[in-house]
Amino acid sequence: MILAGILWILATVPVLSRLTTGGVQGDLSVFMRGADALQGARIYRDVPYEYPLYSLLLFLVPRAVSTDLATFRVAFGLQIWMIDAVLKGVLLWLGLRAHAGVRGLAPFVAYTAGSAALGHFLLQRFDLAVASLTVVAAVASAAGWPLAAGAALALAAGSKVYPVLFIPVLGAIHWRDGRRDLFRFVGGITLALVPLAAAALWIPWWRFASFHAGRGLQVESLPASIVWALHFAGVPARWELIPAFRSIEVTGPLAAMLVGPGRLLWVGASLVGLAAATLAAWRAFARPRRAGPRRVASIAALMLLPVTTFVAMNTVLSPQFHLWLLPLAALVLLPPFAEPDGDGERPALPRAVVRGAFCLVVATLIVPVFLTHREYDTGLGPFRTFALLCRNGLLVYATLSLWKGVRAIADSVSHEGT
Repeated sequence: MILAGILWILATVPVLSRLTTGGVQGDLSVFMRGADALQGARIYRDVPYEYPLYSLLLFLVPRAVSTDLATFRVAFGLQIWMIDAVLKGVLLWLGLRAHAGVRGLAPFVAYTAGSAALGHFLLQRFDLAVASLTVVAAVASAAGWPLAAGAALALAAGSKVYPVLFIPVLGAIHWRDGRRDLFRFVGGITLALVPLAAAALWIPWWRFASFHAGRGLQVESLPASIVWALHFAGVPARWELIPAFRSIEVTGPLAAMLVGPGRLLWVGASLVGLAAATLAAWRAFARPRRAGPRRVASIAALMLLPVTTFVAMNTVLSPQFHLWLLPLAALVLLPPFAEPDGDGERPALPRAVVRGAFCLVVATLIVPVFLTHREYDTGLGPFRTFALLCRNGLLVYATLSLWKGVRAIADSVSHEGT
């Protein structure tokens, strides 16, 4: 426990240095304006805002104690730092519960290394707060607390839409645990969404979706990276800043042609991945519940497939999207437990799942190679374009590995009575 405390301090305290290092991202000014507009009831009407309503709750306290953008940055960063510290503590605790020695540190080390690679993005985005709620949902589901799991998931989805992908997966698990658990899970979702539904009577928060309708191929996405790589072979392409979206896109004839098909591929692949994870959850959790690290890892693996597919195939891919994946990937890396299985010993999770989670961590570690270089503002050169392609290739490979792994979970876990 003393060693764990020292590790937690060493991994947490240095993150505070990011409060004042690195440039101030434009998203912070959007968050501050959003908090101001909410108090004046002008949000989504006179003041465009690109995120769901619940996300504004994360900015109210930092805005109340700040006087300008610089102080807002510090106050908001401290808030995210505390969430990061708690998440690291939870991962450390879960690993120690596994009684696997040094291997129990794998989730903590994986998340700590990955989040460190993202630099100042960690403290200047609210994605970590949403991702932490999805971890709460996974752990609560494993512990048999469906009401808390549903509420956490609804709060996350009301802040950033992607956690909606987890509702069918966790719903299938709780349904298998019994109708009473399913009703509690749905009840938790309903209770958390009632304020959002009531607010719709005077705040048109659904307008956030219109902001994203006109987006093209963001430079870090898979199709954009391919088009940019082809431009070295003579294919026309431009590395262009789009002020309206505060993002950089790859533009040109080929890029314009790929926007529509790319979106169709993204939506189709995400729906198929969601269906596969939900079916696997239904089959895998047919036996009575047995709580523990093993169940947490299995649930995290099932949740990780649809969101990884959603990120890997997206035509819009930002660095902070890795924060959606890292905590769940860390849970998957909880030490494997072996149990008698007639012919010998069977690990808790298929190797393909663990391999996919490991690839997600490695993909995150590659991000600084192209993100922090000056070329990112004007157009990546051949070497950093290759690094970007490697990152995207790892995301695709992780998706395929998870796809293979969840199919194995549906067979192995159900036989083992997880």
